[in-house]
Amino acid sequence: MNFLVGGKNGMMMDTIILVHVDSEEREIRMVSLPRDLYYNGRKINSYHALYGMPQLLKELEKISGYKIDKYISIDMYAFIDVVDLIGGIDVHLDEALIDPTYKVIDNGVESTLHYEPGDYHLGGKEALRLARSRHTSSDFARASRQHKILSSLKSAASELGFSNSGTLYEIVRAVLSKTETSISIDEAIKYFFMYRDYKMGKTAVLSTGNILYSPPYVKQSDCEVMEILGESNQACVEERFAYTLLPIDDDWDKIKKFFRDNLQ
Repeated sequence: MNFLVGGKNGMMMDTIILVHVDSEEREIRMVSLPRDLYYNGRKINSYHALYGMPQLLKELEKISGYKIDKYISIDMYAFIDVVDLIGGIDVHLDEALIDPTYKVIDNGVESTLHYEPGDYHLGGKEALRLARSRHTSSDFARASRQHKILSSLKSAASELGFSNSGTLYEIVRAVLSKTETSISIDEAIKYFFMYRDYKMGKTAVLSTGNILYSPPYVKQSDCEVMEILGESNQACVEERFAYTLLPIDDDWDKIKKFFRDNLQ
């Protein structure tokens, strides 16, 4: 089965992860798509806001070459609830995460986001910080941290059993009450017991480090100035006013191959 796991900030889908469940290998694999991927005239994360989840799913199926069976799009408040209900998650950071633009308040003390490399046990609020920070790293680094968080959530949830049925129900209720999803409560509990012992396999992020590139762009205001001065710029002609990402050589089959290589 293939699941779309999305993270919303308002109506914009800022986190897009395709999760592949391999029942033969009993393994779960993930690939993240950057929100700035430019497809058919717009950024991929805008499809949900403009046209709704059905259209976003259709576009993602075309891009990836994979049929998406179920989806769940979670907001930050449900994310905090889930992590706290499980009792927190364990995450290892290989590199420091320091983000002066991300203001935090702990025990009444205001500071900025700062984690040195090492092992951490995080509650929901702290885990969300890792999942959202990007200004001093990148969307690609953030996606890698999100994979770690999802893997840690899976490990923590796997320790729950029938003796924790009350907690399990609370987790499912918290998630589904605050998410847009095609998964019912009964299905969620069924998937939990079906996949709880599956191992986490490969994870990958579509990025400029593998098969994507960012075409030149110019601010619209700068284009207006150049027009007044009689200057020309191809980015202005093509109305490329924002940072976007495309597959190298504009070959979308490269993306399908990337998914096959990392999900099969």
